[in-house]
Amino acid sequence: MNLGDHAATPSERFRLKLLEAMLEVAPDLGWTPASLQEARERCGLTQGEADLACPGGVGDLLEEFHHVMSAMVGRRLGEADLVGMKIRDKVTFGVRAYLEALEPFRPAVRRAIASPLGLFAGPRGLWGVADAIWSGLGDRSTDFNWYSKRTILSGVIASTLLVWLAGDAAETEAFLQRRIADVMTFEKTKSKVRSFFTTSPTEPQPPGSRS
Repeated sequence: MNLGDHAATPSERFRLKLLEAMLEVAPDLGWTPASLQEARERCGLTQGEADLACPGGVGDLLEEFHHVMSAMVGRRLGEADLVGMKIRDKVTFGVRAYLEALEPFRPAVRRAIASPLGLFAGPRGLWGVADAIWSGLGDRSTDFNWYSKRTILSGVIASTLLVWLAGDAAETEAFLQRRIADVMTFEKTKSKVRSFFTTSPTEPQPPGSRS
């Protein structure tokens, strides 16, 4: 595993080296300060280099993990031929791409979810993954739509992850399909409500007038 090819600065290179080591250590030791120290020793960084890379400790590594996974999803979407696919199928493809990126690290992900820090903590967590999916699909929404799409998809990803961790691929796929269907139904309803409140009603005509 080599996550550091795109690192541009020393601190980024150190952080990615730490993350690679942490993903090997975490299945047994969890995401803790002690496991971070073990990862630092394993990858050969000094304490000063580790502090430069992750001044916030384990939380910084979890954010970096999300960042790396989001980048992988973005590249996958950029390489895929999505022409002719419905939007629900494109979004489903994006979530599948995320789960595929996570697959080699399933034991570490399980420990991250169980940790006090939580895999879902922070604005750069699953929100970043949802943003990578929508942006990779060319989403051009603005204002409230931009936030609502990412918030809703973050919830879909979070709940699907819990099913995925159980290890049943068929159930994960069925659950994902149901969640995406629920979201699309909600979006259609929201669109109808918005249209109702933004469309000007027909002006009443005076008695005896001709339309």
